[in-house]
Amino acid sequence: MAEEQQYVFCTNCGTKNSRDAKFCINCGQPLVKPEEAGDHHEQRTTAHRQDGKQSSVMDATTSRINSWTGGRGAVKVSLRDFFGQVFRHHTEREAEDIFIVGTEHTTPSLTELADDRVQPWLFSRALLFTLVLAALLWVLSILNPRTGVTVSLDVAIAIAVPVSALILFFEVNVYRNISFYQVIQIFLMGGALSLIATIILDSFLGNNGELNLWGALTTGVAEELAKVLVAAYFISRLNVKHIFNGMLIGAAVGSGFAAFENVMYMVDDSTGQLASVGDALIRALFSISDHTEWCAIAAAALVMVKGSRRLSFDDFMQPAFLRFLISVILIHALWDWDAISSLLTMAALAVITWIFVFVLIHAGLREVKEMQLQLKQKQSTAKEQ
Repeated sequence: MAEEQQYVFCTNCGTKNSRDAKFCINCGQPLVKPEEAGDHHEQRTTAHRQDGKQSSVMDATTSRINSWTGGRGAVKVSLRDFFGQVFRHHTEREAEDIFIVGTEHTTPSLTELADDRVQPWLFSRALLFTLVLAALLWVLSILNPRTGVTVSLDVAIAIAVPVSALILFFEVNVYRNISFYQVIQIFLMGGALSLIATIILDSFLGNNGELNLWGALTTGVAEELAKVLVAAYFISRLNVKHIFNGMLIGAAVGSGFAAFENVMYMVDDSTGQLASVGDALIRALFSISDHTEWCAIAAAALVMVKGSRRLSFDDFMQPAFLRFLISVILIHALWDWDAISSLLTMAALAVITWIFVFVLIHAGLREVKEMQLQLKQKQSTAKEQ
């Protein structure tokens, strides 16, 4: 009887949880108290009827990916919940507080961490700021049509989405144990190193730049392997132990890669002509779901299998990591393959990419819940003794 009062069992996967917990530590689904079970069953039945096949496909997809992280059950993907803070008013003080993290005095304790949801919003202000900057540079280019102004305009557009995406993943890191200064270092150095590593791997694989099936596949292998190897260096250097940390480091390397690559594509090598504003905007739009997210997925998976140990070669051979790495390589290859390249294909691949991201965010929150539950159990045992 005492255990029934102290714990509640998840109605989705059966895991035992602390009674005051709101979400299951294993599958992340909302917990239902025994007295609420009847109403909850009726709500789930009604929701199931309304969702139909679309829900079952999404549930099956997220459930499979979630199983790769060691979790069980489907993961609820709610854009409304995730972006819930974007359209709300926030002060400059709140924005400053987000950046002032990662030091001895600004890293929160385990008990202070959010364990139920993450709701980034500052990234949207960064995106708006860079777009306003681009608009001002566009006006300047009309008033003073010099090549240098056009270059500045193209660069502002090229980095807008990668930098904003990096800030999003910075906000997602609930541990707040990596400073923005460190993130900028990884963004710049990691981006440059991963481009260099890509060129080396391209030469080794014989990639001639064509976007047929083989060319797209070798491009995916070279670029994703290069980025994750560079991310692994920073993961080892900082000795991070949490999924969210790996996700942030991967996003920083991927964002640097995307930003530098976008700037490189602002000039046509064959003609020497600068890209038009339209071309720059299209390039920026395609950055909404590419290198940043792909590297974040692979790096998060690497830290997931590494855990608290030092990174070793064996971690790269773990099936749990390889599943995610191969997945992003295939997504990348399909993204580049000219035979199926279309806006519809890219939209579908973008959705798949973000499903992976959301499942890993769920796994990261589950990790926090498990650590907090272990801490509570230790504190409870210490009090009893």
